Amino acid sequence: MRSLLMMILAGTFSAIAMGGAQAQSADTRIASMPFGECLSIISEAAQEMDEQPVKLVNTNDVVTARIQASDGFVTVSCDRSASKITLTKSPVPEAAGMTAAR
Repeated sequence: MRSLLMMILAGTFSAIAMGGAQAQSADTRIASMPFGECLSIISEAAQEMDEQPVKLVNTNDVVTARIQASDGFVTVSCDRSASKITLTKSPVPEAAGMTAAR
């Protein structure tokens, strides 16, 4: 299974590269994006990885979901009022004895 982060970053940010995507850190990316398109990214990534997203926040204006990947987790946050998407890659915390693989 390929890295979810690579799949999301390649698909999302290649499509909006001219729209002002910016790196905030090595593991976080933020870009301008309409709320509905951002929600579609969550759905498409979950389907591609055959994983159900875990909704961490689910309000009318903010949706944050975590999707498990073979190399860790990706958290996707959609902000309606700011019209932005935030992607954050999180490695599996080895110290906690967790693994990303099933």
